Amino acid sequence: MNRILELQDASNFLLQYSNSFTAEVIEMQDGKNIYAKLTEIIIPVVFDKPVLNINITTSVPVGKIWEFAGTLRQVVSTGLGDSITEQQPLSLIQRNLIVFSKVAGDYTLRYKPPKWFIDLNIAIYQYDGEDTSEIEIDLARIETKIDALTPP
Repeated sequence: MNRILELQDASNFLLQYSNSFTAEVIEMQDGKNIYAKLTEIIIPVVFDKPVLNINITTSVPVGKIWEFAGTLRQVVSTGLGDSITEQQPLSLIQRNLIVFSKVAGDYTLRYKPPKWFIDLNIAIYQYDGEDTSEIEIDLARIETKIDALTPP
């Protein structure tokens, strides 16, 4: 089932969460700081749409090429407790368009940065535009044709 989304319209994306994190300096060895690892971040927002656009930035040391930006997990609440339904790797190269499967109900997110990050900025936008499928469009056409055949 192909989804039909209006991704080119920036007004369809609403900023839901934005924050910056910096690892704590534990000690200094040989003139270099030793940092504590950034831990998993529980995003304090409840999402209700399955399409997100996520931007991750970090300080990349001179001479290094980093592409991996960590892992994003979708979490839904079930009768047995919270459950991870999907997991997506994120990229530093460009913004990340995440299209989760449609899940009944709302969900939250957890973000786990790579262990080598000493700082990061995260921005999460939720897609709020039209989200239809070819099947939904075909069903609407069939309903219209049936309604036209049915006498008033």
